[in-house]
Amino acid sequence: MVTLLDLFSENDQIKKWHQNLTDKKRQLILGLSTSTKALAIASSLEKEDRIVLLTSTYGEAEGLVSDLISILGEELVYPFLVDDAPMVEFLMSSQEKIISRVEALRFLTDSSKKGILVCNIAASRLILPSPNAFKDSIVKISVGEEYDQHAFIHQLKENGYRKVTQVQTQGEFSLRGDILDIFEISQLEPCRIEFFGDEIDGIRSFEVETQLSKENKTELTIFPASDMLLREKDYQRGQSALEKQISKTLSPILKSYLEEILSSFHQKQSHADSRKFLSLCYDKTWTVFDYIEKDTPIFFDDYQKLMNQYEVFERDLAQYFTEELQNSKAFSDMQY
Repeated sequence: MVTLLDLFSENDQIKKWHQNLTDKKRQLILGLSTSTKALAIASSLEKEDRIVLLTSTYGEAEGLVSDLISILGEELVYPFLVDDAPMVEFLMSSQEKIISRVEALRFLTDSSKKGILVCNIAASRLILPSPNAFKDSIVKISVGEEYDQHAFIHQLKENGYRKVTQVQTQGEFSLRGDILDIFEISQLEPCRIEFFGDEIDGIRSFEVETQLSKENKTELTIFPASDMLLREKDYQRGQSALEKQISKTLSPILKSYLEEILSSFHQKQSHADSRKFLSLCYDKTWTVFDYIEKDTPIFFDDYQKLMNQYEVFERDLAQYFTEELQNSKAFSDMQY
């Protein structure tokens, strides 16, 4: 059966474009409507295993994600999106959006996966853990193997999983004696891990509503539930920077606020405002571009609009940072 994508790929201009993609040449394509733009991008997967698409706004990215999914299916499209307004991401980033970004980072760090990453300008500025730190945070457990329970639970918390009384949604875990329930972010159902001492005695999926076990598993891969990963050395860097700033801060309001953040860091716990302090914790400013392999084609959706939106984002970010300084919620050495 011949599909619309097959017919589109037979166009001579598109064939020439595909050839230049293979040769890694810069190209400019004009005259594409919104729908044909998605077809052109989707057709390029015939020549490239993975592609990065950069758009100017969140709305435009969402539109292209929807079109690409209708053409290719969800399994080949990975949204990595952040709200266009800087303050929104600091104040109210949804768990659903965070999990979607983690899925996108999983795609970028797994060379066996094929697909298209869609990213808006604001998302390209998001501070992330290093690619190595992200890959090291992936936990694989197997029945019959031994794992220190306390270390395991500590790692789950470090990886963004929230401890609850009873798991309901992705990114949660609960502990009752030697039974640990976890709703891993890539699974459709939670899993029940039974320990015998430090040995894993069994792994089974179960239904949230009935709590009844379903399928036995021999192993489980647990991916991080957050794109903000802080390890002990990261907390230590943050503590040093905060202590230095507190020692020279005159404002009692700012000093009290920084001491609140410092207290959380001392306890190795994430604070509601931790994302604002990532530049103090990480040894380098990592972004999604550090996750993209060399020679991966990057499509810029309307370069001039991208540049205009970048200027808007920088202006909004500067305004937000200025307001934070005035409200004693930031200091000059911080980087958003």
